[in-house]
Amino acid sequence: MSGYNLMKVLEDTQSKVERSKGKRVTKTIGMFDLSESTALKLRIGHTLGTRAALLHNLVCRKIAEKYGGTVVKELGDGILIKFDDPLTACLAAIGIKTVTEKIENCLTKAGLTHGAIEEITIGGIVDMLGTTVDRCARLQALAMPGQILVDTALHDTVASFLKDYPNICFSQPKTLRLKGIGETNIYELSTREGGFVGWQRMPFSLQEEGRLLIEEKVAFMQGANSEVIELGTGLSTFAGYFTNRRPAEFKDHVVELLRRGVTFKCVALNPDSTIAEIYANDRKEENFIQDIRNSIKELKRQRDEFVARGLKGSFEVYVYDHFPYFHAVCIDSMSDHGRMTVSHYMHGIARAGTPVMQFSKSLNPVMFNKYWSSVEKLLSDAKKL
Repeated sequence: MSGYNLMKVLEDTQSKVERSKGKRVTKTIGMFDLSESTALKLRIGHTLGTRAALLHNLVCRKIAEKYGGTVVKELGDGILIKFDDPLTACLAAIGIKTVTEKIENCLTKAGLTHGAIEEITIGGIVDMLGTTVDRCARLQALAMPGQILVDTALHDTVASFLKDYPNICFSQPKTLRLKGIGETNIYELSTREGGFVGWQRMPFSLQEEGRLLIEEKVAFMQGANSEVIELGTGLSTFAGYFTNRRPAEFKDHVVELLRRGVTFKCVALNPDSTIAEIYANDRKEENFIQDIRNSIKELKRQRDEFVARGLKGSFEVYVYDHFPYFHAVCIDSMSDHGRMTVSHYMHGIARAGTPVMQFSKSLNPVMFNKYWSSVEKLLSDAKKL
């Protein structure tokens, strides 16, 4: 093609783009992607992998159309769908999740949001633009296999309507910083019997103010499949969540995890150790040792209650004799989807005020493995009560 003809094509294309400015409308949009599609093709072959992608997109299309959704475009192993109504979008997403979970090599992961978009058409190709689309893409990228993530815009729009569907629920919110978007509250949408996948692909974040709010802690624990470790000095705040808060705020969530077979390990500094006395004197905390005794007593009482209820999982209490360096909450650390919060103990700073780091094994493997090695070593010497 000559230079003149090439310039002519570019000019014509630019002209069409300038004339294609679309009408701004409010829609609910969803991006559904075949989970681990690249690894799938390596495992079962390109042909079968491509067939799986086509089947995934077909399932998404058929279910979305049943709920009034419109496919905007297919994105290779994924599909972009718009809905006029946020409630039907959520119902369609649950339907897609439920069906794809039953089909081998077809598990979806999805992001949904609600807001203003601009629909444009260029040369017969329809597309959507706007920050709403960008948010949706960020959510979909964060989702784990079998997970539906939504943001505050969609949650707040549809939460009251979903009360008519008692089997469908949102997780507690998780505040994450999305690239190009900023801090965003994210929720997982699921069914009660299906449970939550949880925040397994959580990017590194730092909460400078200190301790997580109780709802943030619940959101972090949700989705645990095997083990939750609460490691600290006295665990006074953790023990207090069972006695000083309504059961619906914390205890009920622990019970649900125990019912599913998750093991809880509560690990505190041994109040009878010389190190506990040195630590208390160094920090000038007169009631420190007695506070540990009180929290251990309460945690053991909770343990006995859970045993009496015959819950599938176990609630265990341990003490250690090493000098405490950090507080940690570890979720499924032995799996590929492990995640952790860590806050270091700082001289002259209240434990509740030390910054909290949050990170995952999949996205921060070096950092995760270093902290987990330390936790493992401490656990190997800890005494079970």
